Amino acid sequence: MMKSKSFLRGIAAQFSTKSLVLIPIAVGINLIGGTLSSTLKLPLFLDMIGTTVIACLSGPWVAALCGLLTNVFLSLVANPVYLPYALSSVLCGLVVGYMVKAGLFKKIWGVILVWLACALVNTITASLVTVFVYGGATGVNGTSVLTAALVVAMKNIVISVVSSSMLENLVDKGITVFIAYVIVRRIPKRFLSQYALDDTDDDELDDIDEDDDSDEDSSEMSVKLSETATDHAEDTASESVDGHDATSTGSSNQGER
Repeated sequence: MMKSKSFLRGIAAQFSTKSLVLIPIAVGINLIGGTLSSTLKLPLFLDMIGTTVIACLSGPWVAALCGLLTNVFLSLVANPVYLPYALSSVLCGLVVGYMVKAGLFKKIWGVILVWLACALVNTITASLVTVFVYGGATGVNGTSVLTAALVVAMKNIVISVVSSSMLENLVDKGITVFIAYVIVRRIPKRFLSQYALDDTDDDELDDIDEDDDSDEDSSEMSVKLSETATDHAEDTASESVDGHDATSTGSSNQGER
């Protein structure tokens, strides 16, 4: 019971005001890529760039919501065929978000793993939708031509759909993850640190904070040393004045004698 409450609190924490502000921006980026690919009949989707970026910034569940909204809007403005594929977008958002949360988006090999995992998840879910909802082809992009050619060659619609979907997703998700990685790495570290997930190297941020703290400590130490030196100089000066006054008094006493 406590674990479930903690899990739900963790999900709710991802939906901060700053994260909610990013959702329309991420969905807009997805819509541009998806609409462009659909209009030009490219063998790509390019509708997960914003989802991947927001997964790095805000977390997996925000990314899942972004993917869901993207497919809903694409079904309205581009083609209704996109709506059942919302399942793929939601699952990919969760997978990418949790892999980023595990720190896999900090190194090149981790980015490659994110790319392959996202391509695999999208291939499986999208193939199931294509086969069981649309009978093997949708006509949304150029992949349907490849699928038809494979069906003729292999005489197996499931294998044909999975094969064409895998080829498409390896290219599509490779481009998507690469663009998202470049975007995230260009965002200032101080801005990233304000979000639930920080894709930047946490050690670098800690080093920066430690440097700031050390600079503050050094400045405070310098101020204390200068104050000490000033007090010492004042004490020396007052002692010198007192000694001079004592000497002058002694000399005047001897003169009077």
